[in-house]
Amino acid sequence: MKFKIIIDATTVKQKKDGLSQYIIGLINNLPEASFEIFEFIILINPGVDREELSSALQSGRFTVLRKRIRPIGPKRDWDMFWFLLRNENGFDLFHSTSNQYPFFLKNGIATIHDIIFSKHLNTPWWTFNFARRYLHAVVQNSLYKSAAVIAVSAATKNELATHYKISNKIKNKIRVVYEGWEHLLPDRSEGEMPRLTFSDDNYLFYVGGSRVHKNLSGLLKGFIISIDKIPAQIKLIISGDIQYLNTEDEKMVNDINKSGQKIIFTGFVSNGTLSEIFKNADAFIFPSLHEGFGIPVLESFYFKKPLLCSNTTSLPEIAGDAAFYFDPSSPEDIAKTIIYFYENRSLWPSLVEKGEQRLSFFSWKKTGEETVKLYKEILLK
Repeated sequence: MKFKIIIDATTVKQKKDGLSQYIIGLINNLPEASFEIFEFIILINPGVDREELSSALQSGRFTVLRKRIRPIGPKRDWDMFWFLLRNENGFDLFHSTSNQYPFFLKNGIATIHDIIFSKHLNTPWWTFNFARRYLHAVVQNSLYKSAAVIAVSAATKNELATHYKISNKIKNKIRVVYEGWEHLLPDRSEGEMPRLTFSDDNYLFYVGGSRVHKNLSGLLKGFIISIDKIPAQIKLIISGDIQYLNTEDEKMVNDINKSGQKIIFTGFVSNGTLSEIFKNADAFIFPSLHEGFGIPVLESFYFKKPLLCSNTTSLPEIAGDAAFYFDPSSPEDIAKTIIYFYENRSLWPSLVEKGEQRLSFFSWKKTGEETVKLYKEILLK
């Protein structure tokens, strides 16, 4: 009889995000041999239909369980309480793939992507303290109640050990399992034509959110400081969500663009457009203050672009020697790195080559293999 493993995909969203990509990458890359030992049950919310996941779920290799479970917050804990109560004999192992390890689950596998909330949290002031205490309690619970913890980088593992002052026994059950990049490979079935490119421009590119830890404000200030010392045609192209951009930053951008558009916000773009913008960029710049892993680093390597990168948390671990680093808390240092990059064009090819070498250390295939190895350690003792 096969062991039954529930892989929690209830945090997968229709809109693409890093967490959803992690879950989809894992499910799509479980080793073939593991299906002979385990029955994989995918727990997912009704109505979620992600193209990258649907073919796997319709293949007949998985048991699909659709239950309405909210993706985050105390209401999720209530939903999970009832689910676990009604299905306590329906599985041998539960793998929680987000930071939201259920309060009422014992001896499952927890996945902790980051503890960004401990330093940076975008939430209204009237819920700020409660939100931080709640998220702290969720992570602490997962450290003590789980059979094992997956951390997506050694930096995250070390941060957990320091922040929560855990014993060596708890620290030893934290396993580092890196993320991958193969989701970037072109999908020929997509039939998507790019609608927006900047092939005639020279520019730095940033794609991501505008939450406080992403440090978009620092990037804007750093780029503006550098403008008079880099070639006049250089622009900064920014794709993604800018809902947290503050009024001061908006004014700063409007002022600098009065004399010609130097900073361009594209909003969300299609995969084809994103690829084209990446391919035509001079470099990718990643100014984040805090990352648990940093998939955009691998995106930069995949598109063979030089990387200008923050020197904090997991990013040096993932990028290695394939980046020009800066202190993200200093707009002056960001500017200095941008200027250095454009003054040293002869170094660009070697940076790209190092990035390609670095990319080979990561893959969703490895993520799947390392995760299944952990399943076996727990269930086949």
